[in-house]
Amino acid sequence: MKYNTILILTTLFLTSVNAHAENKSLNKRAHNNNIFFENIIKDASIPGVAVAKITNGEVTFIKAYGYANIENNTLATEGTMFNIASISKPIMGVSLLQLVDKNKLALDTNINNYLPFKIDNPSISGEKITLRHLATHTSGLNDYYDPASFEKNKDSNVLLESHLKSLLMKDGSKYSNGKYYLNQSPGEDRKYSNLGAGLAGYLVEATTGISLAKYSQQTLFDSLHMKNTAWLLTGLNIDNIAVPYSITDQGVFQSYDHIGNPQYPDGGIRSSIRDLSNFMTGILNNSDIHGNKLLSDETYKEMFQLQLKKEISTTQRFFWSDNEMGMTGHMGSDPGVFTAFYFNTQNKDGIIILMNIDMNKNSADAMKKIAYELMNL
Repeated sequence: MKYNTILILTTLFLTSVNAHAENKSLNKRAHNNNIFFENIIKDASIPGVAVAKITNGEVTFIKAYGYANIENNTLATEGTMFNIASISKPIMGVSLLQLVDKNKLALDTNINNYLPFKIDNPSISGEKITLRHLATHTSGLNDYYDPASFEKNKDSNVLLESHLKSLLMKDGSKYSNGKYYLNQSPGEDRKYSNLGAGLAGYLVEATTGISLAKYSQQTLFDSLHMKNTAWLLTGLNIDNIAVPYSITDQGVFQSYDHIGNPQYPDGGIRSSIRDLSNFMTGILNNSDIHGNKLLSDETYKEMFQLQLKKEISTTQRFFWSDNEMGMTGHMGSDPGVFTAFYFNTQNKDGIIILMNIDMNKNSADAMKKIAYELMNL
């Protein structure tokens, strides 16, 4: 008994010493991480940044640094909402694939079978645009991105359907002789199209009678406990959203208004680093917070398949694409916004970076440095 007692006490002591040493090492590492991120946002003139690291499908590091609002001296936190810009597209893609699982949509069916109006490229005869084309930017639709169409600090009063019809219908006010159609058949070539993403988002409304904003909230965001995430500004406290900034050559920060875009599916989501971490772990594990699958095994596999012929693209997946690091994900950029969301589906590691600053040389360099730092945590 004495031997066993000594053994137990010795084991407990060694465990305590090891734990203390490990905690000391972790505290030192955390301190060094904080210094790195604080220095880089100072050197790159970034008001605020929120970052997260996912390892083997679990959040292992998450932190916010700097300011959400410089004028009000408001610090960025894990709950601060950032405009995530085009990272919204693949999040929308999950909602669309959930509708595929429910047999409301099919990947290779003509979208005119779902729409209450007809899409017809005047340069092509008998074309068939599908959801797969929209999700891979091969629909033959031109890009449309016009800040002049944005509302300031409120949602657009132009409905998504009306906006799309104004651009794509012959009697539309912005049709301009088919300016937003390319002279190419669907699937023939890839051209990044925010307009195509807007049309993809409208398919949710066309097939469910519920807007993409409401549908994603009910079926995706709530199931992943994304309580600080929304497509639209209505109902949000703007003071809880990180202010977007640019910086002058003299080093002065200038704020932008929050924007309301009639084409909101191309990049309208505001979300926090905590919520986006929930989303990343959800898709990497294909599971919501209750253990229910987000997508069927077949559809989940389809989401991460390379979608296009090699001569068109070797990186395009279902709204996701691969970057130079060999990771899958998406970047985002809007006035005063620069974001990244990337992961490895094999080892379930990932990184998320949110900045409330324009994409510029300094912020782009900082983005790379932060990405490598997170990957090596």
